[in-house]
Amino acid sequence: MFEKTALTTAKTIYWLAIGSCAAWLAWVCFAHLPFWAALLLFPVTLVLMGLAGAPLAAGASLVVGFLAAAVLFIVRKATASSRSDA
Repeated sequence: MFEKTALTTAKTIYWLAIGSCAAWLAWVCFAHLPFWAALLLFPVTLVLMGLAGAPLAAGASLVVGFLAAAVLFIVRKATASSRSDA
């Protein structure tokens, strides 16, 4: 259960981080550059951002996933011990 919670949380955080960065990059390109320059530079910069940002987002989402699973584990242990005392 611990691994499943950590993995699910990590995947969700990872896709949220990557999606928000891609949306931000699209806004930067299309809001601040001429249309043709944005069409040419957006795919190139998206690939470069993916190469640089994917390991960082993956590491951060893994840490957040493990923290969420640890909190869930502690809460379940606390509720289980309080139920057994009653």
